[in-house]
Amino acid sequence: MIIQRKPPRYPRRGPSCLFSLFIFFGIAVSFFVIQNVEQVREVILPTPTPEPTRSATEYALLAELSKLDAEYAEAVDYYEQAIALDGAKAEFYIRLIDLLIRQNQAEKAVEKAEQATILAPDNDRVWVSAAAAYVANGNRLSDKGDVTGANLQYASGYSAATRGIALNPENADAYAYAAAGLVLQQLPDLYAQGEELADTAILLNPENPLARYYMAIAFTLQGFYKAALEQYQLGIDSALRKPANEEWPVGFNQASLYIGQAYNYYAEGRLPDAILSFDDALNVDPLNAGAYDGKAHMYIQLGDAPLAEENALESVRLNPNVARAQGRLGEAYFRSNNYLSAIPPLEKAIELYGSATDLNARFFNMLANAYVRNDLADCDQARPLFEEVLRKTVNPLLVESAQAGLEECRRATLQQTP
Repeated sequence: MIIQRKPPRYPRRGPSCLFSLFIFFGIAVSFFVIQNVEQVREVILPTPTPEPTRSATEYALLAELSKLDAEYAEAVDYYEQAIALDGAKAEFYIRLIDLLIRQNQAEKAVEKAEQATILAPDNDRVWVSAAAAYVANGNRLSDKGDVTGANLQYASGYSAATRGIALNPENADAYAYAAAGLVLQQLPDLYAQGEELADTAILLNPENPLARYYMAIAFTLQGFYKAALEQYQLGIDSALRKPANEEWPVGFNQASLYIGQAYNYYAEGRLPDAILSFDDALNVDPLNAGAYDGKAHMYIQLGDAPLAEENALESVRLNPNVARAQGRLGEAYFRSNNYLSAIPPLEKAIELYGSATDLNARFFNMLANAYVRNDLADCDQARPLFEEVLRKTVNPLLVESAQAGLEECRRATLQQTP
């Protein structure tokens, strides 16, 4: 048997030819990429396709859909985008102003209204929207206790509304807001003219709840509570009959009819009816701070401090910048002898009011008494408030209380004197 032996292979001394080809190809590709980087990037990374841009009309449609869903903040944003794309359409401004008023953004509503009147000075509906914005801003300042600033805004509202009347003498909303601009200043010399303007608005459109509302306010301010209640009820009936596809007047809130009705019931001593009307207001506008404030006031009159406190807390939560509501919360605590808790909201009320008047002096007196009853060491804070009350009011009950407070502080000081 012959065994054939083959000589062993020598060890390899380098890479195979195929591997060398791969290395060479990689180096070549890398060199090409480095030399042609822009062309390669265009091939590898596709050109981005821009998203289609919405038109101003589409944003306006989205705003209306958001409004139907009660997404008012979103609706405001959509209308602002529509105006940014097409600032020549007065209708966008009118609808935005209405939304801003409903969102308690009266200052911004005035800003947009002034832009709109420059854009479309011959549009009567633009001037009505401006009047609504001025009146809303006047209400905001009045809530803060700034009577002078509020009256300037009401006067501007009257002026804007009369521009609308000049352009369209058949515009009932213009007459209604002209009436508002006068009667809300609470100057007796203006009541008759305001009543006449409201009456004209009703003649033009008996189903206009805005006209009924300001006629009722004119009667209320003159002490004609029964006549005011009749107008509020007629306004409520008109609002209930309003077709679903019919727009509310710019800046008008149906709940205001029930709130006005409630305060007139209160003026007639009908507190249970007043509370029910405030509840009706909350049924149509569950976030209405004014309705909660009104209920708090009614419960204070009934001596129910816990329910007064509950409603006052909700009111200031929804709108913390209403001096009257802050004072009402402090009063609810005060009536429960919780003087320490009463002090912060009463301090906020005083800060918002700025100075005492015959109408708000009770809150200044209440804060001073809260300081004294909580700790006689706080007489230094109480004394200036008692003194301001004595300077600003002739109300005998408040005068007697302030004098007693000063006397109590005087005795406390004498006892502390060595």
